Amino acid sequence: MGNGSSAGYDDKTNLNRGLAACIRDVMRPTEMQISEAWEQHDEAGRGLLSQEEVLSVLQLLIDLQIKAAQEASSKRKMEMARQQAQMERESRKRRSDVLSKMPGETSRQDLDSAVVLAMATKTAPVMAGMMAGYMDIPVTCLTALREDRDLLEARVTLLFSPSAGPIEQDGRKLVTRQQFVVNYTALFEHAPQALNDTVVAETSSSECALQ
Repeated sequence: MGNGSSAGYDDKTNLNRGLAACIRDVMRPTEMQISEAWEQHDEAGRGLLSQEEVLSVLQLLIDLQIKAAQEASSKRKMEMARQQAQMERESRKRRSDVLSKMPGETSRQDLDSAVVLAMATKTAPVMAGMMAGYMDIPVTCLTALREDRDLLEARVTLLFSPSAGPIEQDGRKLVTRQQFVVNYTALFEHAPQALNDTVVAETSSSECALQ
């Protein structure tokens, strides 16, 4: 392998770090998604909702996120397919141009281009598959979150616990839109730390097993 063999993978590359970055940077909801989900259940515009309503908002918000992630994934996969087809056409053209010339008439630059494109064309499906898998991560993660009703209910229950400071009106506990947003977006912000704690725990367990 050449000196660049570690460019795509080194000792700092791991599954936890990659997933953490995706959850934190790619999957967080947009302000538009939050507004759409909240306003559908807060028709009076009071900015306050009950526990049952907040659970419904959360479920709808995740549905909106999944839909957006699916659309983005589909669009990017189509773009990759277009780029791959374009690369294959250009590779055939460069190869034909180089091989059609008399010996000695081909420049090294033209030959290098033809060779690199030939390699890239054969490798493109592998790279496209890897990228397609990466694009499916948000959809898969958000779907797992949406389907785990127990954890969703636990998160909403925590939001309405006394320590979270819900507002009481007419014997009902209510939370503000801002409280909901802070609670939910914290999930994505804390992903790196949560997954890092998992790595630390696994490392400690392995070390204990070796002693």
